[in-house]
Amino acid sequence: MAPVKMIAIDLDDTLLHDDISLSDYTKDILRKVMERNIRIVIATGRMFQAARPWGQAIGLGDVPLICYTGAFVGLCESGRVLRDVTMDMETAQGIIDTAHERGWYMHAYIDDEVYVPFRDERTESYEKQCGVSAHVLGEDFWTLAKEPTKLLIFDRDPQVMAEVERVLSEKFSYATNQVKSKPEFFEMNRKGMSKGAALAELCDRWGISLSGLMTFGNGHNDISMFNLTDWSFAVENAAESAKAAAHFITASNNEDGVAKAIEKYVLEV
Repeated sequence: MAPVKMIAIDLDDTLLHDDISLSDYTKDILRKVMERNIRIVIATGRMFQAARPWGQAIGLGDVPLICYTGAFVGLCESGRVLRDVTMDMETAQGIIDTAHERGWYMHAYIDDEVYVPFRDERTESYEKQCGVSAHVLGEDFWTLAKEPTKLLIFDRDPQVMAEVERVLSEKFSYATNQVKSKPEFFEMNRKGMSKGAALAELCDRWGISLSGLMTFGNGHNDISMFNLTDWSFAVENAAESAKAAAHFITASNNEDGVAKAIEKYVLEV
């Protein structure tokens, strides 16, 4: 296979440990990669404000971060927004209305801020995981004031999530991209938005062949990246659908699987 020129890495459950930490070993491996002029890109479902601190901690420089599963791209250091593709208002409000009628708990992401109708333990766990603060709107949440970048349903009950997926797929798959980034997260953005599509655009911008791209992920929303290249890796803790789509399986996120694969296939060759 061709030499690696760019590495795209998902954050949660892939690069980061379960306790939302990044080991010194991983940081050292990523710095060595950058010293060889190999680009590193974070590709995440996270908000830009939640992904940026990790790009800065690694020392990526002012490179694009792919966020919101491909709908948003911003520069890590300067904060300049390169892309913010929102959902159309009619579709977004239809999803909001459906969730309200069925009593589903939601997040709406507008201008890189997260809004919720009320607070509970799910709000607190999300804030802790992502390092952000949610804005509580009460009943005003259910009437959108502006087109969102992403909508998310959050429930820990598998039966509820199965209903969410069935209903929203039937009603809105014609206009939205839909992924389960975690068993409890069902996410929607505008149709055609994906990590893979955003990553392919960056490769084209930088003149990097897809054969020189290496990708790492753990979830269904990483499959679009895996489909771009033979250098695709799922971590051991990944969803079965992600493992099936990847060409390689590396160690789990808690065992620094990303860094181990990079050390073996990039630094030791």
